[in-house]
Amino acid sequence: MKNKAFSIIVGLIIVGIGIGYGLQALNYIDHFTVFIKGWWTIFIIVPGLVMLFTRGANKFVSLCLIALGAALFLHQQNILGDFKKYVIPALIIIFGLSIIINAFVGGRKKNNTFIPEIPEDGSIPVFETSFGEVKPDYSGRVFEGCSMDVTFGSGTLDLRNSIIDKEVTINVNTAFSGIDIKLPQGCRVDLQTSTSFGGVENKYLSSDAPDAPLVHITVAVSFGGVEIK
Repeated sequence: MKNKAFSIIVGLIIVGIGIGYGLQALNYIDHFTVFIKGWWTIFIIVPGLVMLFTRGANKFVSLCLIALGAALFLHQQNILGDFKKYVIPALIIIFGLSIIINAFVGGRKKNNTFIPEIPEDGSIPVFETSFGEVKPDYSGRVFEGCSMDVTFGSGTLDLRNSIIDKEVTINVNTAFSGIDIKLPQGCRVDLQTSTSFGGVENKYLSSDAPDAPLVHITVAVSFGGVEIK
């Protein structure tokens, strides 16, 4: 669905550009260019539009991206003044619209839980998604580490029913997304973070036992959040 939505949106943009240059060639308009003030906001609006028509994607986040991009564009055009005072009312309206839209196009929520495959070369598995959700299932299995790469989506790494009996590493790289990491009791956590307009919250109570398995968690997050518990 996301590829279809992306293709349709990009196609419409290209058609619009073609129409603009065509009208200029026919002298219906004096001058047309795609590089108008605030043209860069398309890189905020388009991902929001793709998420809006992607089943399972967060509609609230998608509408926030569209609204943010539109507000920045209007601000660049000097049409919208100090848009900061409109943020709270806009968020309330967007939240209500996201509920309505999700009722029509959200459909039945897809179960994205899967049993991960262990690489034969001994490396740790990499779970990645864009405009979607990733939920590896390690219930009753030995966990030896993994990497999560999530963009414009969400991820859940639930290890509460897994087996961690040695030092392991979890690498997280995320943008415009939210990720939850749930650890079993009796582990020690070594957390290293790098954030840009995002946050990492560690609610996990590490063990004081010197022989407890050590979990290294390295997080790089931009415009998103990671919670460890």
